Amino acid sequence: MNIKSNCPSIVVYILLSAVFMLGCQDNRSALKEIEKQLAAGTPQVAVEGLEAFIETAPEDPKARLLLGKAYNALGRYNDAVEQLQKASQLYVAQPEERTAARFELARTYLRFGDRTSAFRVLRLIQRSTSDPETLREIIELVGDSYRTKQLTHGDSDNYSPTFSPDGRQIAFSSFRADNGELYLMDLNGRLRQRVTYTTDFNDSSPAFLTTPNYLFYSSEPKSSREVKVVIQSSGSTPIFAGFNLTHIHSKITRQVLAVSFGARVPRTSPAGNQVVYESNADGNLELYLLNLDGVDLAKFTPEDITPKRITFNETDDGSPTFFPDGKRIMFVSSRNDVNQLYTVDIDGQNETHFNPSRYGCYNPTVSPDGQTIAYVSERDDDWEIYLIDADGKNERRVTNGIGRSIQPAFSPDGRHLVFVSDRSDTFHIYLMSFDEPVTREDLVKRLQ
Repeated sequence: MNIKSNCPSIVVYILLSAVFMLGCQDNRSALKEIEKQLAAGTPQVAVEGLEAFIETAPEDPKARLLLGKAYNALGRYNDAVEQLQKASQLYVAQPEERTAARFELARTYLRFGDRTSAFRVLRLIQRSTSDPETLREIIELVGDSYRTKQLTHGDSDNYSPTFSPDGRQIAFSSFRADNGELYLMDLNGRLRQRVTYTTDFNDSSPAFLTTPNYLFYSSEPKSSREVKVVIQSSGSTPIFAGFNLTHIHSKITRQVLAVSFGARVPRTSPAGNQVVYESNADGNLELYLLNLDGVDLAKFTPEDITPKRITFNETDDGSPTFFPDGKRIMFVSSRNDVNQLYTVDIDGQNETHFNPSRYGCYNPTVSPDGQTIAYVSERDDDWEIYLIDADGKNERRVTNGIGRSIQPAFSPDGRHLVFVSDRSDTFHIYLMSFDEPVTREDLVKRLQ
């Protein structure tokens, strides 16, 4: 009797459970489709779907989280904050999901300049976790990931840093003489010497050749009293610049390429006998190669060196840098409407798209062991430096501060990264040490 009387209840329970599970599956499917719309770059469509979804399921935290992301994409700051706050509250029994919602909330505050609120949320995350990856993610949001020191100071812009082959000096450009000149300093920022004296020109992008006594650099006629720190050149913009070579000690200077259409951003090969650069001499920005092997740097004339064109594309190719083997080049191209990183052999063969992404990427440089690429990426109206492994994986941000961080360069031993930032209102040069990662104790102090 008891068994028979309970059977209807069991049947009803099973049916209700099935209906509930079916409803959950439908909700998950609907959210997955909306998430695809958001990832495809159609946030307005995603917002319409999510707002309708939340009317029927107001307690669904995933829907609130996605709606916050969609509002962010549309610049609706206050609406995004409201949804992300609700998502983090609804995720109270799901710590991992709650952390993800809090991270998105902190990013939203940072995106719109509310660092006080962002740090308050990040303190909550920091206090609730001991996971190294979570702590690293917090560190990336509140400052540089490694100990960093400022090398240059004052009211003048300093830029275009590069290491000497022995790693003991940094050559850089500075506007301290009311025009761009080249200087040398040690790794503590102590000025060693001034290298160029060209009052009517702005000299930049120094590069060391086979012998560390020579600097190869770009020279551009001075057109104003302001320095132009270029992130990425454009082939459609007239650029008048040439290349010079100066002996560091004797100051004897020789012209390599006369000032013409846009010879910029020279980078030397690891062996110091080749130079790759960008130029719009043929109508748009392309890559060119100068072979200095066997050239007597003390006696040559421009006629002794013939540029070789590497790339042939309808869109701009620029910002080249060598891989350690000297046989491949990484560069920036806008062929997919967004500036991205590409690689090509020095003979122009085997061109590949290195990092398909929806974000703009600039200023690439390759570590001496060839295992890591540093570059600048433009995200959320900010320019910061990222590292990525040579296989295109494990991307991580290593700078984050008020202002832009650009022009990274590795030291010869790969233990340091020098870069430029205007975090103090003026462009200055900073030195980051990969031997000194930011600790949890450092993070606690930053968040305070």
